[in-house]
Amino acid sequence: MGLFSKPKPNPKIIVEGIEIGFDLKHDIWSFKLRDIEFMAVENLFKLPAKPELETILAEIEALKPEMRSRLAKELAGWPNSKLDTGESYLVDITEFGQDRSFRVCWSNDPKWGDMGRLHH
Repeated sequence: MGLFSKPKPNPKIIVEGIEIGFDLKHDIWSFKLRDIEFMAVENLFKLPAKPELETILAEIEALKPEMRSRLAKELAGWPNSKLDTGESYLVDITEFGQDRSFRVCWSNDPKWGDMGRLHH
């Protein structure tokens, strides 16, 4: 890339009304569904159908009490960290096409916690 050339825009596609972008700098596919961010780190991944994505979101919601409990235990040793400063999720669907599993990372502030791999 030359000194005055513009950086290449990240490619995007729309599938079932979901806008999916590919970050050229980080080699990551990502999209949002109902304000939850999904991502995949392989160049090729199988996008779950929209009903499967909705089921994943329902499973995350059902597991929310367990995730909050795990995070509360981890935060017990950090007196300045609070459980309820806001929540965000990142759902890694990189391996969903192989074994129907996904990984959930959950944050209640700028720190992220890995909640582990779940099988759908």
